[in-house]
Amino acid sequence: MNRRAGLRAIGVVTLLIWLCGDSRGQDNPHHSPALLGVDGDVGGVHDPSIVKEDNTWYLFGTVTGKNSPEQIPIRCSKDLLHWRRCGFVFQGIPEWIQKESPKTQDLWAPDESYFNGKYHLYYTFSIFGKNTSGIALVTNKTLDPGSADYKWADEGLVFRSREEDDFNAIDPNIVIDSDGSVWMSFGSFWGGIKMRRIDPQTGKLSTKDTKLYSLAKRVTS
Repeated sequence: MNRRAGLRAIGVVTLLIWLCGDSRGQDNPHHSPALLGVDGDVGGVHDPSIVKEDNTWYLFGTVTGKNSPEQIPIRCSKDLLHWRRCGFVFQGIPEWIQKESPKTQDLWAPDESYFNGKYHLYYTFSIFGKNTSGIALVTNKTLDPGSADYKWADEGLVFRSREEDDFNAIDPNIVIDSDGSVWMSFGSFWGGIKMRRIDPQTGKLSTKDTKLYSLAKRVTS
């Protein structure tokens, strides 16, 4: 995996790790996948997403503490097994989101990608059970909090859904295809999973391709 490639984590209580080339593979001669326990600051991880920069893995998630002002906690690990907390993306919900969506209490489902020379973290603001949601963006040159270049830049709104829409702008996920085009899938509930093309220069929606693509939906009888 490219050192800056991101992957969506499905679970964090245990991690599925391929043991080829690992000394622990001596107890696993066929090098089959194995579930290994993790420790440290691993409690209360929700909607995890993970990315690696240099020799450190950074895991982002939805905050789970009640009445926590900080949003999108960050955990760090050198080996994917031992984790520690290493900060938050936001010290509070941005003012513009409070005005845009006053009932939003938490920021959800962060997704990180690296393109155009910086890290792009897309996240959701919403109200549970409603589709009056939005996907927003923050960027950073590095994920290393010890670096002089470490600073989250609020890039604002990317896309939102409203009550009259048949989709829900939540749970963004970025994919870069073989041609280098950047795509953002999102959704579930309402009309299913949708996709929009992203301008890699701005990190926002493409103005050249404005089509709303439908990827999947639930078939009802």
